[in-house]
Amino acid sequence: MNVEKYEKTAHRGLHNKRDIPENSMEAFNKAIEKNYAIELDIRMSKDGYLVVFHDENLKRMTGIKEDVSSLNLNEIKKLKLLATESKIPTFEDVLLFIDNRVPIIIEVKTDERYKEILSKLINTLKNYNGEYIVEAFDPRILFWLKKNAPTIIRGQLADKNIREVKSRILKILLGKMVFNIFTKPDFIAYQYTNMNNKFYQKQKKKGIAVAVWTVKSKEEYLKVKDCSDIVIFENEESVL
Repeated sequence: MNVEKYEKTAHRGLHNKRDIPENSMEAFNKAIEKNYAIELDIRMSKDGYLVVFHDENLKRMTGIKEDVSSLNLNEIKKLKLLATESKIPTFEDVLLFIDNRVPIIIEVKTDERYKEILSKLINTLKNYNGEYIVEAFDPRILFWLKKNAPTIIRGQLADKNIREVKSRILKILLGKMVFNIFTKPDFIAYQYTNMNNKFYQKQKKKGIAVAVWTVKSKEEYLKVKDCSDIVIFENEESVL
């Protein structure tokens, strides 16, 4: 894993709140123009297509109170992101667009259909010649990749307080990354407020790379740039 190529990675592309929505082709194009690696999210539509979208529900980005998994691809394609002309892209179309111009960090969102999602992901990536790594919060996803696609570089996303997890015990276990003994991640992507040099040096001794997310200011960047290999950021000014 060549971490230098991911040193500064644009979170959901280089987007803004005005006219370039997150995880849009426009955001990816802006990141490519500045030669930043790209972090993006994948989910699966009701009829089994991989799309690039972060939230489980479409409300925040499209105004539609439906889950991504409840709509077919043709229905998803009709939606506009944040009242712009940008649409939700398919994962395949995004790969064709990026075309190995910059590396990609692919976050696989938790879904009970994760095995089907991962099978489709692997089949799609077989035709892609660019550089990529895969990450997820759900250790089941990493364990599946370890067994079925061990050559793919995989990373454990972690936070000490994962909001989506309701179980207090599971929240603690995931925060402490106790499942890493089974999933054997190649890198850890840690919420930046949890990062410190002691943790960083411990992982480096194990040969594990460390990414931090999501840095949004110069102050945050200066805090973590010397105790991480990869900085996943929003607001380009924070890393200049």
